[in-house]
Amino acid sequence: MTTVVLTRPQSDSERLAVALKADGIDTVILPVMAISALPDGELKAPPTLDQHAVCIFISANAVRFGLAALLPRLTDASGIVTIAVGAKTRQCLAEQGIDAVMPDRPDSEGVLAMAELDASQVREVVIVKGEGGRELLANELRQRGTQVTEWSCYRRCWPDVDLTPLAATHPPRVFQASSGEVLTRLSELLAGEHSGDLFQSTVIVPSERVAAMASQLGWERVICAQDASDHGFKDALKQVFRAGLTG
Repeated sequence: MTTVVLTRPQSDSERLAVALKADGIDTVILPVMAISALPDGELKAPPTLDQHAVCIFISANAVRFGLAALLPRLTDASGIVTIAVGAKTRQCLAEQGIDAVMPDRPDSEGVLAMAELDASQVREVVIVKGEGGRELLANELRQRGTQVTEWSCYRRCWPDVDLTPLAATHPPRVFQASSGEVLTRLSELLAGEHSGDLFQSTVIVPSERVAAMASQLGWERVICAQDASDHGFKDALKQVFRAGLTG
């Protein structure tokens, strides 16, 4: 039986594992990344939002850790446009009463193509995000002449990972890598443990950009989901099973 290796933070992986178990799918939870709020002493004051600003939430974690401080302004100022980079992020915003728009392509490139970010109409953009990450979005908007504020409200942590649970599984396996950072960390861990044969397994990634990274890192079977959400992953997993691409 195929084993699906879930690599997102513990709570996210546990939620997805329950859903997959209901479908009769075996899972191993191997969280290679953890998320934590920035300590109060390191968290900058939340940005003010102009009446006609655009507020971009990079991830569901950006909503989880950053929305509370911005919510009064987002609900009071009707001219503010809120953008969610992915479907899960938009869902989290909707649960808090915020109607967000989303790009056709759930990544920075997709956001940059949105009409809502036309440089002739947008004066201020606030990006709610975690520490680090890609700078493409902010850099490109600044090159367009837009005033950009990046507000980090959480950080990614890279805990020590015990790969022992993998030893108890047998092929075929399918790995989850919901971001380029997670993919890189997972690949480093497997290579460091001399588990290079696992690169012959299938890995499901959230975008074409991350798919290209996976190929460069040596993964032999790469499947691109529609986005990084649980729904996107499960749809991609069905594709893997239908096509017999487990390895």
